[in-house]
Amino acid sequence: MKKVFSMMAALLCATGMFAQEDKVLLTIDGKPTMLSEFEYIYEKNSQEAAGTQKSLDEYLELFVNFKLKVTEAENRGIDTTAAFLKELKGYRAQATPKYLTDEDALEALVRRSYDWSCFDRQVAHIAIQCPMSADSATVADAERRINEARERVTTGKAVVIGKGKKAKTTYLPKEDFKAVALEVSTDPGVKENQGELGWISPFRFVYPFEKAVYTTPIGSVTEVFRSPYGFHIALVEAERPHEEVQASHIMKTVPRGDSLAEINAKVQIDSIYELCILPDARFDELARTLSDDKGSAVRGGSLGWFGHGAMVKPFEEAVFGLQNIGDITKPFRSQFGWHIALLQGKRGMLPFEEVKDDIKKKVQRDERIKEVQESFIAKTRKEYNLPETMTDAEVTAYADEHLEEKYPELKRLVKEYHDGILLFDVSLEEVWDKAAKDTAGLETYFATHKSDYTWDEPRFKGIVVYCKDKNTLKAAQRIIKQAQPDSVVSYLKRLNTDSITYMRTEKGLWLKGKNAAIDKYGFKLKGAEYKADEKLPYVFVSGKILKGAETYTDDRNRVTTDYQEYLDAQWIENLKKKYKVVINQDVLPK
Repeated sequence: MKKVFSMMAALLCATGMFAQEDKVLLTIDGKPTMLSEFEYIYEKNSQEAAGTQKSLDEYLELFVNFKLKVTEAENRGIDTTAAFLKELKGYRAQATPKYLTDEDALEALVRRSYDWSCFDRQVAHIAIQCPMSADSATVADAERRINEARERVTTGKAVVIGKGKKAKTTYLPKEDFKAVALEVSTDPGVKENQGELGWISPFRFVYPFEKAVYTTPIGSVTEVFRSPYGFHIALVEAERPHEEVQASHIMKTVPRGDSLAEINAKVQIDSIYELCILPDARFDELARTLSDDKGSAVRGGSLGWFGHGAMVKPFEEAVFGLQNIGDITKPFRSQFGWHIALLQGKRGMLPFEEVKDDIKKKVQRDERIKEVQESFIAKTRKEYNLPETMTDAEVTAYADEHLEEKYPELKRLVKEYHDGILLFDVSLEEVWDKAAKDTAGLETYFATHKSDYTWDEPRFKGIVVYCKDKNTLKAAQRIIKQAQPDSVVSYLKRLNTDSITYMRTEKGLWLKGKNAAIDKYGFKLKGAEYKADEKLPYVFVSGKILKGAETYTDDRNRVTTDYQEYLDAQWIENLKKKYKVVINQDVLPK
């Protein structure tokens, strides 16, 4: 297909010099082609336009030839075949996704994600586990428990005092969030952290969690929200500007519960630290040779840029605690082992334009993209007044069916695909395959144009035979002298046995400098050096020096290309006789 569209591009190039009003440019057997189609392709492929009347006339002729071939393909029914329809559908499917989304909603979501990313938020949470597959009774119980927890940490638990008409609702004092988390949360880590998650930033937690946290005021508790893991509430404790560090580290791992390994690792990391603080120390080289973290060791210990919450707490506290670029931590312990870290950079959030594309990719991979899809569905329903009974998939399919009506540029592109595929298929039948398979035609064409196929440098055409011994050499020479040229190689191969190679051949057409044996024994170049093969040391060459092709196979690519052009020109002449072409010159620029 690339060949087709490059062919079409060769037709066309220029700048906008057409009238706005669309008119019929030409007809082929009465079927009109509009000026806008010519203008679209002409301008789309503009690269080196001269903008002269002569160039316009030349491209118009190419365009007419192109349309004649497309007309021929349509009359052959190529556009109705299953293969054609499948290919066109595939190309269209590649072009339509950007039209089946809400770009405004996407841009707004990218911007909002960036705005949130400019700040980290400190969060504690309470979770009641409840998988999406849970039955209704389990879901109802989980919702009751999380709502009760939220009530206890916001307004205080409601208590009814008295009975009947004298009953009154009062509220117990609001309870400490972490105390309630420790009591009711089913999060596996709650006993260790009392619900405290520390500092978080966008794209690190599931989107429902992130959205709830970043849309809740500082110091407040979120509304109840659900994630794939269950029901949650979160306390938004604080906010600060986002900060990132660039760091490298050296680590010595410690298997859990291995006290001897713990002692050895500590001794090793202390020794490495002493090396790191020497004036001429190369931290990256030490990391490559001494760190147990092989993933970062190959990068000189580099961990790249990261923000709060990306690393385990001891590591984060140690690295973010460094003040100056080049500072090195003292050895510190994490659950993975002993570390030394080097601070290489500090920065805040980068400008929007620098990170926009990266954030957009994250958004498109994240479940938040559903918001864009929902916006597209809602707008499409409203635009076409579609009934609510239609599913989202049906709404999308309806929109897809009407894209060409709404987007003229897509209609033109699909038309370009349509005609391009037809051009390729019909040209394959009529020119390319025919030229490749028509041996007699190639021979006849070559014989008529043989003088066109001379070379700037001579070539040696023949065969090189490498032999094991003198007897094989003599036998091979007799075969070449007596056998028909087309049978020589097959006869020579009979000199070999299943277990012993007595000779090897090379048959071809060589330029000087391409084969040492040919240079010495074929071209007989002075000073040519040939180093014989130890296993096949005896060599002789048979053939001739040519200044031009002797048969079409000597210059097959050039002859085939020229023959294709000849067939194409003959085909176009026949098409012009077959179809009536009328060009309306008045609609073209003067």
